[in-house]
Amino acid sequence: MIRNLDVILLAGGFAKRLEPISRFIPKPLLHVDGVPLINYTIEKILEIPHGKIIISVNSKFEKNFRHWLRTVQYENNLKIYLSVEPSKSEEEKLGAIGGLWYTIKTFNVDIDGSDVLVILGDNLFDFSLIQFVGYARRLDEIVIGVYDIKNIEEAKRYGVVTIDEDRRIIDFQEKPKDPKSTLISVGIYYFPNNKLYRIEEFLKENKKTDAIGSFFEWLIRREKVYAYIFQGEWFDIGTPESYIKANEWASEKNLGRKWLWP
Repeated sequence: MIRNLDVILLAGGFAKRLEPISRFIPKPLLHVDGVPLINYTIEKILEIPHGKIIISVNSKFEKNFRHWLRTVQYENNLKIYLSVEPSKSEEEKLGAIGGLWYTIKTFNVDIDGSDVLVILGDNLFDFSLIQFVGYARRLDEIVIGVYDIKNIEEAKRYGVVTIDEDRRIIDFQEKPKDPKSTLISVGIYYFPNNKLYRIEEFLKENKKTDAIGSFFEWLIRREKVYAYIFQGEWFDIGTPESYIKANEWASEKNLGRKWLWP
């Protein structure tokens, strides 16, 4: 029997590197070719069989997301839920891993038996998630989406993975000074339901609740974790420079032309 698949988008950060614009607009709602960044991710999610779509946000930007959500649901009859963590500043935030576990518990995802697809809300990509999900379900193991950035200097800014011949991850380096490969994590993760307890276990043992890379460094010593290599275009909207670059690419592709969403 195939288990249900819930999707959690992590959108609770405060995007300090994008200030001053990010003081007023959460990063996932920044426009890319005239369309909120998060819309492109939702489009990719709708291509796969899924259960609940849950967006984890902070209370500072709750109203922004609720406004966006009302329009999206009205236009498209979508069922998307918000998980609002009780944080209004960088100092109060639960962190990416803390926010993920808060959402899992709030919506009883661990109890209802669903597997979980986790996507960071600052991603822009043109590849499909269909084969990634199929691969993860066949393995029935934790799988990280990776991308060959093909540049050692660029790799230093991300979580770098090293894999064996079976694509099992044997090393994970968070923002290393000397990367062992150019394969980087792109913020797309698959968790079978029976592995979700590892998130809580990590939180009890560690204080770095915002460093997803630290979580995976810890996890690969305890679980089999595999990589799925995506092909296509991928952008991390983390800096003004990368935001401009993503906009230029999206405009060239005219990605925003088909959207009626806000």
